[in-house]
Amino acid sequence: MKSAVVIAALSASLAVGFGQRIPDLGQYRQDLAANPNSSLAHFRIAEILSEQGNFQGAANEFREALSGDLQPRWTEAWAHIGLAKIYDATNQPDRASNEYRLAEKTGDSTEGVGNAPAALLSRTDPDYSDEARLAELEGTVVVTGNTSQDGRAMDLRVTRPLGLGLDEKAIEAVQRWRFTPDTNPIREAVDFSLSSKQSRWHLIGADFHPPVGTSRPTVLSAYYPSGAGVFTGAAIEQGRLLGAIGRQSFVALAFEVDESGVPIHIQVARSSDNVWNDQAMAVLRGWRFTPGMKEGTPVSVPCTFEFAWGPRILGSREVSRILSALDPRPAPGNQVWRPEFINTPDPIYPAEARTAGLEGTVTVAMIVGEDGTPRDIQVTQGLGPAVDASVAKALAQWRFAPPYLNGEAGSARLMIGVSFELPNHVDSRILEATPPFLAPRAR
Repeated sequence: MKSAVVIAALSASLAVGFGQRIPDLGQYRQDLAANPNSSLAHFRIAEILSEQGNFQGAANEFREALSGDLQPRWTEAWAHIGLAKIYDATNQPDRASNEYRLAEKTGDSTEGVGNAPAALLSRTDPDYSDEARLAELEGTVVVTGNTSQDGRAMDLRVTRPLGLGLDEKAIEAVQRWRFTPDTNPIREAVDFSLSSKQSRWHLIGADFHPPVGTSRPTVLSAYYPSGAGVFTGAAIEQGRLLGAIGRQSFVALAFEVDESGVPIHIQVARSSDNVWNDQAMAVLRGWRFTPGMKEGTPVSVPCTFEFAWGPRILGSREVSRILSALDPRPAPGNQVWRPEFINTPDPIYPAEARTAGLEGTVTVAMIVGEDGTPRDIQVTQGLGPAVDASVAKALAQWRFAPPYLNGEAGSARLMIGVSFELPNHVDSRILEATPPFLAPRAR
């Protein structure tokens, strides 16, 4: 539960947001005509009506926001806070207190977007990539960046990836959104969820770890059992219990996609309860992939998939809660480290390199220490002194959530690829991540 002090601060922040907005009812009415279920449009109209002193109209719009699509996720908490402010202003303290409690229960209150709701003025839903839709991947991509003077997003990068093409779709969506001008920085949660699920099993994370110079496997077919989707008595009883208390199960599987596209060497990296381990492995065995390729030859590629079992419509909020409960510190015995970015500035594309028409990829090996700071940065494949120095300088500023092994902070090795493409495009990505290791203890 958040304290009364925190809720009071949120209310004050909302009041600041009211004062910053330029009223534009016409624009939001147009948004509603295009999407009558838009919680954001109803929320913005409620703000404007509140500024005008039309508390009854504002209260109705806040309620419409709560009945809408609840996108972005913060609209739910802030609509309750908006109603609470109206009840405070109209001398209805009991009703105001109840709305504050409802805001607390959402567990959101703009956490996960990182900025006050005044920044986002209009949004459109993201598109699914074909591969992610085939795999039925669900979850949230976090995008950070800045805005221009006309409220357009710029300098966007993904700071919490989801994979299978959804990171790129999240960037495309945020580029269509509009913000309060010169809002710097912005941090937006872009949710991906499916309303047509027929199975209680959900893919909520997909990581591939191809060796250097190897393409990652792609999903060719996905298997999701119908009905309850469980096969043993213990899991059936556990499922009934979870359904009664509104919880979900979770299993992360480490495996390899072999040269023929079949998942092999499947192991449980971590799970919410061991009764689900065999169930999740049986689901994954039904999947098929196009294999990773290196120099035209199929090769085996390590992967990590995260599955959840729960209601057919799980929702991105529930997915985020499952993942936040498990990251960044994995359960004891976990040998798989999923790098969690905190800060990853891209290197500068040196002017002399661009003038010379220099393009390509710099490959860097480094250690992420127990405090999440890179060290022992070494360029293993370079593009020249100026580009290599720019890469090393930028990567030295990267920060991660600390790697953990058996509940203890350790270190991990990463291989990073930084691509340079004319006229001025720089893209950084992890090529390979090894399991964490602990430093030898002094005797």
